[in-house]
Amino acid sequence: MTFLLPDAMRKKKKPRWTAEPSLASADSAGAGDSSSSAAAGADRLTDLPDALRLHILSFLPLKYAVRTGVLSRDWRNLWKYRWPHPSSLDLSVAAGERPEDFLDRVGCCLRHRGRRRLDVLRIAFHPGLRHGPEVIRWLEYASACGVEDLHVDLSPPPPSPAPVGRRRPPRRDFFHLCESPNLSRLTVCGFHLSCPAAHFKRLSSLEILCLHSISITDAALRRIIAACPRLRSLDLRYCRDLRRIAIPASGFRLASLTIVHCPKVSELTVSAPGLRSFRFSGAYLTSYCLDNSSGLEDVYMSSGGLGSGLPRSNWVKAIGRLSNVKVLTLCSLSLQYITVSGANAIEEFRNFRNLRELQLLMVMMTDSNLTDIYSFFTLCRCPSLERLFIELPTNMYDPYMEKYLEVVEEKPPEVAFENLKVIKMNNFKGHNNEIELEGRNQPHNLERRLAEGTLSYAR
Repeated sequence: MTFLLPDAMRKKKKPRWTAEPSLASADSAGAGDSSSSAAAGADRLTDLPDALRLHILSFLPLKYAVRTGVLSRDWRNLWKYRWPHPSSLDLSVAAGERPEDFLDRVGCCLRHRGRRRLDVLRIAFHPGLRHGPEVIRWLEYASACGVEDLHVDLSPPPPSPAPVGRRRPPRRDFFHLCESPNLSRLTVCGFHLSCPAAHFKRLSSLEILCLHSISITDAALRRIIAACPRLRSLDLRYCRDLRRIAIPASGFRLASLTIVHCPKVSELTVSAPGLRSFRFSGAYLTSYCLDNSSGLEDVYMSSGGLGSGLPRSNWVKAIGRLSNVKVLTLCSLSLQYITVSGANAIEEFRNFRNLRELQLLMVMMTDSNLTDIYSFFTLCRCPSLERLFIELPTNMYDPYMEKYLEVVEEKPPEVAFENLKVIKMNNFKGHNNEIELEGRNQPHNLERRLAEGTLSYAR
């Protein structure tokens, strides 16, 4: 079926690259109306020879060069060829390849390429104690070539973990080897990071730092963060030696903080007024201190699995007053904390007036879990909620099956979801509490909107 729009409603899509009238030549200005219109709508940049466009891309940082790929098909992937030699290198051991053969192959590749500009370097190799000097040479090579995105993974293969005490990296200061003036993204996996030396220079261009399976002390982390004045994103995963994470006020540009399963951490202090995204997964900490948390827009809180009781934690108070949060993800244990807080939660979560999306990660779906969901909507007002996603348990066996005939029917809260557009439940298996949650007693306004088609429901 084809719909015809009136002429007044037809709008021509404006080209992404349109030549300004001031750039037109005098001859073009004096041409007829049809010629002027054609010139004004021409895509002058795309019409340039490839050599000139590649020359323009060579002046852009990597992230901006990559973004030009959305302009048109002629620009897609053009950024990959802005340097005469491959600008992205992946130094990974092939399946069944001996370490000696791998080192020979890498050495030959680097000698042939020479010290030319490098955008991305990925190193995935477990050197042990014998081949540490080779890794040092690769890092020095990356720094000399002005690498912008560096990924170093020295973790041993999963089937054969390295013996204790043999996972340390080269003994030289790692961050001293990474002092590239163009380095904007750094990912480090699988070894020990010592505190940077006193002569350590600032990583003035680093914006994204990911530390995975790293042995690092609290002091070393603080010093590294202080040396990155432009840091926007910090990702900490499986850092087994961290105990107190402190983000100083110097990290005022930090917009995203992710902490995943750092088992010994008990305290978190963040003094980053620009923080917009906070994602936490693991055993809940004793103390959370987030200054200026009112700026948060995306919050993810998950215990990472089945929780045993409610450990002492102040996260409800610390993450509360999220007046600007737009996306909120909570697990079963998080809902229990809010339910136990009761009337106090009304003060902490008094109004999610800007919340657009709510995700609930249910590890179990017992009677108490159903009550926790109802309690959340009773205590926490979400007048602007548009999308509700509920991740139900994946296990097929319900340990509370024998209690189904004894379930006391819970009355769903009378909440007006005037702006709700999408409801989705994953892993629906037809268990009693899932059916109850699905809405056998749906509020009348949701039933009406489902019938009208203004609300979408899927499972």
